[in-house]
Amino acid sequence: MSWGLLGPETLSSQRRTRTLGLARAVRQFNQLAVPGLGGVWFAKQIFLATLGVRIADRLRPLRANVKTIEIANAVEALACWCAFNGNGWASDSRLRGRQKLFGKDGLTFSRLHQPRFYVTQPMRMATVEALPDLGFVESGSQRFNSFRCTRAGMDLVEVATAGYNPYNATVEKYIFERAKDDASISNTLMLREALSPLIILRPDARELIRDKLCEGAGLNPSAARRKNALAWVRSIDAENPAGWEAKPSELEANHWHDLRLGAQFFTARDAAIDVLNAIEAKMAPMTAPKITADDASRDTIIQTRLKTLREAAQRFLDEGTDPTEGRMATAFCVECVEPNPAAIIRKLVKRDDRVLRLVGNDVLPGAAFSLQSQAETSDEEGEGPGTDNAGRVPVPAGISDRIRNFYLFELDLQGRLEEFLNPTPAEEAA
Repeated sequence: MSWGLLGPETLSSQRRTRTLGLARAVRQFNQLAVPGLGGVWFAKQIFLATLGVRIADRLRPLRANVKTIEIANAVEALACWCAFNGNGWASDSRLRGRQKLFGKDGLTFSRLHQPRFYVTQPMRMATVEALPDLGFVESGSQRFNSFRCTRAGMDLVEVATAGYNPYNATVEKYIFERAKDDASISNTLMLREALSPLIILRPDARELIRDKLCEGAGLNPSAARRKNALAWVRSIDAENPAGWEAKPSELEANHWHDLRLGAQFFTARDAAIDVLNAIEAKMAPMTAPKITADDASRDTIIQTRLKTLREAAQRFLDEGTDPTEGRMATAFCVECVEPNPAAIIRKLVKRDDRVLRLVGNDVLPGAAFSLQSQAETSDEEGEGPGTDNAGRVPVPAGISDRIRNFYLFELDLQGRLEEFLNPTPAEEAA
């Protein structure tokens, strides 16, 4: 799992996510890379979540117990349903819920916001940090239900939907009236073009989002990092991928240092997960899966992965700095350079305790242990840009996923994301 800490929608996949007790460290390095972005990677995510907040705001004076999360989820589900109806129900990394939404019709808001109607991890979850940081909502906490639309959020909804008039109403009014009256929703061309995550936001809406990303860069260090990172990823040439050899002119020295340090940490974490995957793969064919840490450490494949892990962890330790709370990243890397390979395995399995668990010196299956291939499918299509697309982003190896996301975000702001996600046969051959 290389696109953040949230797992796919199905329970088994969600439980398989290995955080290794490092979630806070991951969040801190991601925040240092691109502050305030969260898991957002294309602009329509921000618009749809803001529209959901706006509709909830308008419903609240008319109805008791309006939950912003439910309304925003319903708006997103409606957007994906419209998009799937428009593209023949083809999979796309910008859409979710293909299996859950297929064959559904006669949609009303009371159906759309039912807990099991749509995916359990909607794109809205990726916007929890971005919406308040960019000023599209105000909130007394990081809880989505507390969000209220700001003037900037209302402006975004207005400019993003200008010119789209389903049944001679604005998109906001049409959705609000359907939500208020719980009336059936029609999949009109105007509604689909306004909401579909596959259709790029209008230029003025994209420009508004770009302005908010960079607003206050002269005084706000977080905004300055966003602005500089945006300039850097825009300068990266897909034909000549960026590497770690030299600091880009767009970034300040401390920002570049944090990106390099974070990459070393992420590389060590990923190497640790590779060790655990190798142990699981060795156990999977067994009738009664069980292996001692000492026996696992003598396996050739596991030995190779342990060597890679030690080297990656040592590179992080050699830097001598650690911005994470309680030096959490350092503590993890110290565990990974133990001279005794069995000791490393025991500590990694204890950190896992989901897929594999430790009893004494024995490694046993955890609740999420899989007898199948590591690759799993789910209805959570659109969980990040996808592994294939991630591998094509021309940024330095190991760098924070937020930089990869920001590269795609910048492509979207330029109107070029579609061509990146769906290259022509000639472009792929090149």
